[in-house]
Amino acid sequence: MDYDVIIAGAGPAGLSVGSELSKELKVLVIDKKEKISDCHRSWLVPDLCVQGGNAQEITQCAHNGVTHFLTKTFGGACVKWDALLKYYFIDEHKVLPMWGDILESNGAKILLGCLYQDSEVEQDKVIVSTSEGTFTTRLLIDASGYNSPIRKKYNIMEKGYYWWSVYGAIVEFPDGLNDMEVGDYMLWQTFKDTNAHVDTSMAHGRPVLEYEILDDKTAFVFIFYLRKNQVEKDMMHEEFDHVLRHEKSMKNYENCTIKEWKFGWYPMGGMNSQKVAEDRVTFIGDAGCWTAPCGWGFSFVVDNYKKYAANLLASINNEQFDKCHLVNLIQLSVRTKSQVLIDQITTHFLANASAPMLDKFINLFEPGGPLGDKGPLLCEKLFTLTLSDDDVKFMLKVAVKYFDLRELMHIMPHEDYFLLLEEVKEYVEAEVLDGLHELLSIFKHKKIRSVHINGFDFS
Repeated sequence: MDYDVIIAGAGPAGLSVGSELSKELKVLVIDKKEKISDCHRSWLVPDLCVQGGNAQEITQCAHNGVTHFLTKTFGGACVKWDALLKYYFIDEHKVLPMWGDILESNGAKILLGCLYQDSEVEQDKVIVSTSEGTFTTRLLIDASGYNSPIRKKYNIMEKGYYWWSVYGAIVEFPDGLNDMEVGDYMLWQTFKDTNAHVDTSMAHGRPVLEYEILDDKTAFVFIFYLRKNQVEKDMMHEEFDHVLRHEKSMKNYENCTIKEWKFGWYPMGGMNSQKVAEDRVTFIGDAGCWTAPCGWGFSFVVDNYKKYAANLLASINNEQFDKCHLVNLIQLSVRTKSQVLIDQITTHFLANASAPMLDKFINLFEPGGPLGDKGPLLCEKLFTLTLSDDDVKFMLKVAVKYFDLRELMHIMPHEDYFLLLEEVKEYVEAEVLDGLHELLSIFKHKKIRSVHINGFDFS
């Protein structure tokens, strides 16, 4: 046997998990890129994920966190608050070599410029064919990203995923920041002329702009789309150029220079999206749908890679390589499961809601708004998956009254009704529980597409 573990992919998931496994196992990491620091992505990560994953070492690769969150839409939603949680902007060109150095110091081999070609699982090993030769291993870990050839080989198709398609750049300001400040994070900015109709949802084309002011001369600015399909890179580039160079409200960026292009596609799954494996093959990172909105998959990696690697090491040492065992190595707590469901509901709402409804959603978190003084903190906790059960109960009780069920049911796709009802029915006030249970029962057993309950027409 050449290796205990072969990892396909030298991104944050593959390198972080590999850095842990290499302490006790013989590990090979392969990737087609030429330099380990090569990366088209940039990350923000909450300190809660750093602490939860006991991953404090990554902070040596961090600089300035978030000071202020801002929102600004063409419809008039404008919210600003001081950041209440702690965050890090991660230098991607430092953190990847850091994990690479750990791997190599542990005796692992990193083979760059190496293209995965095929793999075959036999009774006691996996044969992995690459452009640099053929190797055998006890376990193959797929960390090759959203467009994984290994998932395609096993015909593991994405079901019900929504995609965050992101395109932007690290930019420098030769004339300074103007009225922006280091630590500003534009969480949500939209423009009227990016769609033919002002009410168009994100699922049908509207991009959102975000930016992070990294230091006194540099920012990461990008647009993102949220759809059921991935948006092509050329289309995103054209839209990004329009927003950056021609939008009047982007005057601070008129003279900025492009330092480095950034882009990526991030899958947003649901409760069981991480439950994917085959005999002697397991999937991590974007290939395993390790995603969350804040920092996308990087936050999930930071929060989980050491725990996952420990579970995986025990499995390898016990010769437990069957699919049934490997699929359960990501162990979500009950509270986390509830938050994943809330996150999924929120993502689908953001994709399908009209522009005015998105403005209403943003205003939900305004200081002193419908959620009271808790609004800003609940917004941060929602997008960092750190809501408590009491937080969830409070938010849902307010949100159901703020939007009303009829509005929500018209926004959410029919296939998402169960997501909404399964979560809401656990927390809303008693007087609407009967209607929710009746509604859920009708959808579950009769599978009809519309129903009338207590004066509400759900169609």
